[in-house]
Amino acid sequence: MSLPSYYSKSPVFIQNILLNIQGYLTHKRRFGKGFTKELEYYIASNPQQIDVRRLHEFLVTAQQSKFWRKRFKEFEVNLESEDILNEISKLPILTKNEVIENAENIKINSIASKISKVNTSGTTGAGLIFQQTAEMENRQWAIWWRYRKRFGIGQNEMMGWFGGRSIVPIDQKKPPYWRNNYFMKQLMFSAHHLNRSTVADYYNKLLTSRIRWLHGYPSQLAYFAELILEADLSPSKQIQYITLGAENLLEHQKEKIRAVFGVNPIQHYGLAEGVANISELPNGSFECDLDFAYMEFIPSQISPDVYRLIGTNYNNRSFPLIRYDTNDLVTGHFHNRDFKVISIDGRNEDFVTLPSGVKLGRLDHIFKDANYLKEAQIYQPAISKIVLRLVKGKTYDENLHNDIILKEARERLGQEVDIKLEFMTEIPKTNSGKLKFVISDIK
Repeated sequence: MSLPSYYSKSPVFIQNILLNIQGYLTHKRRFGKGFTKELEYYIASNPQQIDVRRLHEFLVTAQQSKFWRKRFKEFEVNLESEDILNEISKLPILTKNEVIENAENIKINSIASKISKVNTSGTTGAGLIFQQTAEMENRQWAIWWRYRKRFGIGQNEMMGWFGGRSIVPIDQKKPPYWRNNYFMKQLMFSAHHLNRSTVADYYNKLLTSRIRWLHGYPSQLAYFAELILEADLSPSKQIQYITLGAENLLEHQKEKIRAVFGVNPIQHYGLAEGVANISELPNGSFECDLDFAYMEFIPSQISPDVYRLIGTNYNNRSFPLIRYDTNDLVTGHFHNRDFKVISIDGRNEDFVTLPSGVKLGRLDHIFKDANYLKEAQIYQPAISKIVLRLVKGKTYDENLHNDIILKEARERLGQEVDIKLEFMTEIPKTNSGKLKFVISDIK
């Protein structure tokens, strides 16, 4: 959803009007009759079963793509085979760079469907612009709403939104630090204005709006929770649902959010490309939505229980992505042919590398009980050096907590690396407002 260039220079009431015009158009496109039909379909379907009919139709259509027609022929893919998954496995894994370089030859323009463009950069910084059909967009939002409805969230529930979009001009110095997107049922809070001096404005707006549902990046909601504690504001009892996306949920973030809002945050993994989707269930386990996307889990070189996630977006017939490398990693194991996801670990670059060659992930446990920190980031500038970047909380005591953090880090990183603490007033975010937990210069 893009806003006009003059949006930021307009008065607040004009900004709300412009935001709602875009909200109306987006809602109409996402949640029309096609969405309702797909939501009913997915609620009735089995997430553990691949929709073989849709997958086969998708592969047949993919032959209209110059890129895939050539690749099917090169690797002797037989679409008439009864074992269609075996045929897919003949194809090499597709990288994001390959997609960027061959985008014109991958896309199919002859699909009888409305086409929209999607722009995604992810955390790698490599921009990808691709097209999707209306049915793809409807199906993707249907899958996401199936997951929300399992927890009792209704489609008319107003959401307190903490995402990365810039919806309040950066030079605005007084409230309101939010905009109301009526058609999308979103009270959109600005991440760029949330700080110690404005947190009471955010908190009071949340209370007076009677918002029961928060959605956003884990880093932003954890930061909001930290500021509420720091300002001695009463923990909120009105929030019933907190859904998270776009970043990995770290253990210390989860504890902080739960302490302030009194509910367990709910995780979800999805990509704009639609090649994979993993939903948390009410019992806390994860479920792969195979009825939406075909996912493969390939052993990594990190450890026996860490796998690369490879996906096929068999609902987007206008831009087929087959065996696409998400560059994301998950921890889990196979039970017969089914894969059980234990945790979503993030990207390969979210791991640090020890001089021995060992790669370590899930290092958020260093800060598991560190409620005295606002934010933390791990930076690896060299193979034998780790820098822990820390933003102190109100209760941080250097004489006590420095030793605790170093001890926790040393237990996980061993004696091979030099570990330093670096204190910051704020950890820089990506252009989309995300917090990268690990930054490594090791190639």
